[in-house]
Amino acid sequence: MEVDGMSKKKIVSLVSVLLVMFLVLSACSTADTDKPAETNKQDGADQPAESAPQEGGSDSDGILNELGMEPIVKEPYTLTIGIPQNTNVENYDTNHYTQLLEKKSGIDIKFELFPAKDAKQKLAVMISGGSALPDIVSLVGLTDLEVYSYGSQGYFLPLNDYFKNSSHYFKLAVEEHGLDTLLNDVTSADGNIYTVPLYHPEYGNEWDHRAWINKTWLEALDLDMPTTTDEYYEVLKAFKEKDPNGNGKADEIPFIGDINGWNSQPQKFFMNAFIYYNDSYNYLLVDNGKIDTGANKDEWKQGLEYLNKLYSDGLISPLTFTQDRAQLQQVIENPDAQIIGSVASGSMSMYQTDSKRKEDMTHLPPLTGPDGVCWSTKRYQGPQNASYVTKDAKDPEVAFRLLDLMCETELSVTSRFGEFEKDWKFATEADKGTGLYEDMGIPATILVINNHWGQPQNAEWADSQAAIRPYKYGIGGMTWDGNPYDSQYMTAQAVPFYIDKAPEEVILKVPFTTEENDRISEILNSLKTYIDESTQRFIVGDMPFSEWDNYVSELNNIGLEEYLEVVQQAYDRYNGK
Repeated sequence: MEVDGMSKKKIVSLVSVLLVMFLVLSACSTADTDKPAETNKQDGADQPAESAPQEGGSDSDGILNELGMEPIVKEPYTLTIGIPQNTNVENYDTNHYTQLLEKKSGIDIKFELFPAKDAKQKLAVMISGGSALPDIVSLVGLTDLEVYSYGSQGYFLPLNDYFKNSSHYFKLAVEEHGLDTLLNDVTSADGNIYTVPLYHPEYGNEWDHRAWINKTWLEALDLDMPTTTDEYYEVLKAFKEKDPNGNGKADEIPFIGDINGWNSQPQKFFMNAFIYYNDSYNYLLVDNGKIDTGANKDEWKQGLEYLNKLYSDGLISPLTFTQDRAQLQQVIENPDAQIIGSVASGSMSMYQTDSKRKEDMTHLPPLTGPDGVCWSTKRYQGPQNASYVTKDAKDPEVAFRLLDLMCETELSVTSRFGEFEKDWKFATEADKGTGLYEDMGIPATILVINNHWGQPQNAEWADSQAAIRPYKYGIGGMTWDGNPYDSQYMTAQAVPFYIDKAPEEVILKVPFTTEENDRISEILNSLKTYIDESTQRFIVGDMPFSEWDNYVSELNNIGLEEYLEVVQQAYDRYNGK
């Protein structure tokens, strides 16, 4: 494919260096649209550039085989990938996924390993210092704004034309799984696509503001499962006063959480009984297209008053607001007796894999508040920014074709579960009825033989690259081994009680321009810090509710109105208004 060349850009001014480093520290959330990517031009933003190799790049027509043929290249070819060095990946060169990718592509892959915890910083330093970039950067977790900035400055190449003309496996996955709007979610504010995404939605993550309750204690005290906030209060009070563990000691903890676990802060579950709690998008609400915040509403205050009552009556452990996840696990695994009545968490990850303590627990369905509110937070489960062709790729189309190959089904599944027939295999007819989410219409597809996730292994890259793995090819399609206390099974059992309980309109994604982000970033950081700190202070009583009006006034002083104005502008633009 012949396209026009594009000159290299080097940003060496202090302003640009500061911008890059700012992007490393900033975060940006983003919203769904059904608008086709090729028509998703943003008012006031740059128009899409042509996808083109850099000046001096080779002509890929003589290198590449026809689309759909393996290997990708006709002759030996070497390509470099920059990737974070996950501590659980033993050796990227000898890794099974690497070897499979090399076999299918015919490309010899070399790695430039970034520090796992500082991968973004490493990339920013390379760019600000003018260092040559690898052909491909595979860095899941770059924000939309970071991708937009690197792309608009020329460090990442626009891939619009490559997706149209040079994609095979990505197109097959889109057609097979009905993912026609997939690219819309990774289209930047200038209309360009700079990433080949990682798409791996999971029901267990999509509805993850959950809580758990001790069913053994409910049975011991002859209590029904609570369905309202008032009933839950009475249950916790009984847990505290009536010795449900039967050891004659007042050692029961009615409710506990931690400060950094997966949704283990109490407000993430309980506020949904008063007002929709959208912490993943900075507590924003939308009604008939109008952007607003929940953090200054009377319903928000009511939710905090309820949590303060639980805390004041000794039903929420003070440790909830000081301990980390590891410390919570130590409390939960108390060897002398079961002492936990209820806990908030996205999963059962606060329990050890073989813990007997979790056998007492079951999911707590969403509670209904005094005004009949009963929401469940919906998380964004669209594609993530994953892999990028850089300005220094010696042949961008070859690099793109390799990323396209990563979206092939076997490679996409291997990238999560490891080696086929050693670590996993496809479920058979005999496995029907054993799928974790089969009752929800996701068939048993993947039988895991060796679950090494989170453990040292040399089978995959720990999901650090492009892949297309919809529900049935991920955890959603896993078979169940029959253990009722398997953490993934317990999560799967909880999901039906939470799913589809979000408002009809929710904010999941809004792409900002650099100019918009510059305008609101300081405001947003201050707002979020103030809301989060005030929420905890209201709950534990450090800030009395007589200060509510002052709290609301301070939100306005920080710049809430301007923030909502900018979000509205970006939201309307992205939705074609």
